[in-house]
Amino acid sequence: MDIEDKRKVGEQIEPGGRPKAPGRLELLQRFVNTWNHELPATWDRVGTPERAQAWLRQHHLISRRGSVSASEAARLRALREALRSIVGANSTGITDTTAIATLRSVARDVTLTVTIDDHGRTSLRAHGATVEGVAATLLGIVHDAQLCGDWVRLKGCRQCRYAFFDRSRNRSATWCSMSICGNRNKNRAYYRRLHPPVT
Repeated sequence: MDIEDKRKVGEQIEPGGRPKAPGRLELLQRFVNTWNHELPATWDRVGTPERAQAWLRQHHLISRRGSVSASEAARLRALREALRSIVGANSTGITDTTAIATLRSVARDVTLTVTIDDHGRTSLRAHGATVEGVAATLLGIVHDAQLCGDWVRLKGCRQCRYAFFDRSRNRSATWCSMSICGNRNKNRAYYRRLHPPVT
């Protein structure tokens, strides 16, 4: 994958050509994938107030006149990493207590309302096009996905921690792309077998 394609990952393209998560879960997937530890920090789509503001506006999460402060951008990054951790737990089964504490703290500061459509269907909606509203929207998406069963299919790659939607029948996928991260992991394991550590 060349540099230009890497810059598009999480927005225009998915590793290995995977389809994005269904429905509103795609937004949460995109948010988690605004950056990962294998990319330069300067590529973080919410890494600065200006970039966070641009990304939130692009996804209609704040108004065209809405702004993001440095502390709000930092809170968004903390939320993203907490969400990345619980998405990763769908792959590993290991829950990070620090991530859960972060999500609980965020949840205490947001407001969600149960709305009812013309057919009697309920949904959770956030109040206001603010950073708190963004956090509420994302937590509402987690809640809805857990209720409908899609949540367990949103996973974190064991190698790069990129969030991907596992569409395999037995929900056994562990890599964002077998041809990228899966092969890299296999090659490292092969090298370790050929070159065991000297004791």
